[in-house]
Parts: sequence; structure tokens; C-alpha cells
Amino acid sequence: MALPRVETAAMKTVPRLTTPRLVLRAPGERDILAWFARASDIESASLAGDPVADDISAGARWLALARQRLADGRAIKWSIDQPGVADAIGTITLSFGANEAKAAALGFVLGRAHWGQGLASEAAREVVRYAFETLALEQVTAEAAARNIASLRILAKLGFKHVGSFIDESDGEQCERFVLDARIGPLVLANQA
Repeated sequence: MALPRVETAAMKTVPRLTTPRLVLRAPGERDILAWFARASDIESASLAGDPVADDISAGARWLALARQRLADGRAIKWSIDQPGVADAIGTITLSFGANEAKAAALGFVLGRAHWGQGLASEAAREVVRYAFETLALEQVTAEAAARNIASLRILAKLGFKHVGSFIDESDGEQCERFVLDARIGPLVLANQA
């Protein structure tokens, strides 16, 4: 499935998004070490529902996959930069499913040193705004581990509504599923501006 209302040629690059404290940009080779630091942090990887990376070569595969998913119209992944910080502080992704032509799933991961500063909320707010205003999506979904209280708070702050619980079959983790509809999301985001 291709991205909604986006020309194929436009999908060769990741759109640059900015917020008062962040720059969201295409991931590149310079992000592999920062990605590995996050992906090899057991607690961070576990909270994100990701396997723990045990070899830096996994970073090259991570970057290749992000680029391939972009080229295939299946996802847009941004590296999150913060001025004054040398390495990317995290990543944020919109993934497009084959069955939902006007929907995407939101996912984000920050390095431990950047937790609790409102940076994930700021990045997520900008990506959700982009999803509704630029891509004209009808819905953005998200999933989080039930024990990932910070992510649950971010989703609630952005207006996501809880729609169900499930057990992740890959690791047995209790997870929560959320949805934000286009008729509500922009109103919530406008009130937070």
C-alpha cells in the first residue's frame, strides 16, 4: 500500500518537521551509534517492545529497513534531534498498514537520558499534526506496553482513546491499543499549541 495522498516521487525523502525544541529528519548512517545505544538498553528496548540489539551491525539493518519501508510507502521514520545534543535522541515512526488506506500507526522511542522532559510528547504532537494536516489521514493508532506509563500518558495527553488490551504474542507482554480520529485529533492538538 502507498501512503495516502502522497506522490510516489515525494516518498523518496522524509519530510523535515520542526518544533520549538526538536528537529525531525531522515535517519542516516550517523544515527546508527545512537540507535544502538537505545536498542541495547534492556529497559528501553523492553518498554518499546523491541528485541535488545547485541551487535552494532544490527544498526545497518535498522537503517536499511527504514529506508526500504519508506521506498515501499509502508512507513516514515524520523530521527529526533535536539539542538545542542550531538546524537539523535530517538526515533518516531508512522507505519501504514495494508488494510487501512487512511490510517497509520504511531511509534516512538527516546534514549533514557531524554525521558521525562516532554520531548516525546512534542515529537508525537508534530507527527500526528502532519498525519492529519498533510497526509489527510482519518485515524492514527498506537500501541504501548501496559507498564510503559510514560507512553500511556503521552497518548492520553494527545487525545488518544483506549480501545482495547491484548497480549503481545512475541513476548507475552500486556499491551494497550489506542486510536485518535481526525475529527478529534486536530481539536486536541490546537488546544495544546
